[in-house]
Amino acid sequence: MDSNNKNNSSTSSIPHPTTTTTTSTATDPVQSWWETVSKARSRILSLSSILPSLPSSSSSSFSLSSLADSDRPALSFLSSPDAYSLLSSSLSSPSSGSGSDPLCQWLYETYLSSDPNLRLVVLSFLPLLSGTYLSRIHSSESSSAPSLSGFEAVLLAIYSSEVKSRAGKPVTVQIPHLSHPSLYHTPSKQTPQVTASGAFCWGFIRAS
Repeated sequence: MDSNNKNNSSTSSIPHPTTTTTTSTATDPVQSWWETVSKARSRILSLSSILPSLPSSSSSSFSLSSLADSDRPALSFLSSPDAYSLLSSSLSSPSSGSGSDPLCQWLYETYLSSDPNLRLVVLSFLPLLSGTYLSRIHSSESSSAPSLSGFEAVLLAIYSSEVKSRAGKPVTVQIPHLSHPSLYHTPSKQTPQVTASGAFCWGFIRAS
C-alpha cells in the first residue's frame, strides 16, 4: 500500500511534456519576432507586382527586395525616399483610386494587419491619398471621372479604426488664450515703452 502511494506521488509530480512545450512555444519572443518580420517582408515584396519600375534617373541600387530583406522591413520602407516616390507616383496616376486598383487593395489590407509599423506605412500616404481623392471628387468633370471606391475603402478603414480605438469619443482640443502666461510664452509688458520710444524718435526726426 505504501509503495503504491509512493508510485502515485512520484508520477503526479512529473510535469506534462506537451503542456510545457506548448507554453514555451507560445511565449517564445524570437518566434514571435520572426513571424512579424516574415509577414512584413511578404507585404513589402507583394508590391513588386503592383508598382512600376523606377525611372533611370533614380538610384540604381534601390529594390523592394532589399528593403524586405532587412531586419525591419516596414521601417526600411518608411526611410526610403525611392520607395515613397515610387508609391506616390502610382497613387497620383490618373487611373488610381478605383475599386480594382491593386495598390488601394494593398493599402487596405496592410492597414488591417496587426503590425504597427506596416500601419504606419499606410498612414504616411494618407495626406497624398486624401488630397488626391478630394481634388478628383470635386472636379468639374465628375460625371466622367472613374470610380474612387478604392480610395474610399482605405479612408473608411482608417476612420473605422480611429473611431473604434476612441470608443466613439471625439478628440477635443483646447486653445489657450494668449493673454494668459504659459510655459512657452509670457504676455508682453513692454509695449507702452516701445510705443513711447517710437513716438520720441519720430518727433526728434521731424524737429530736425
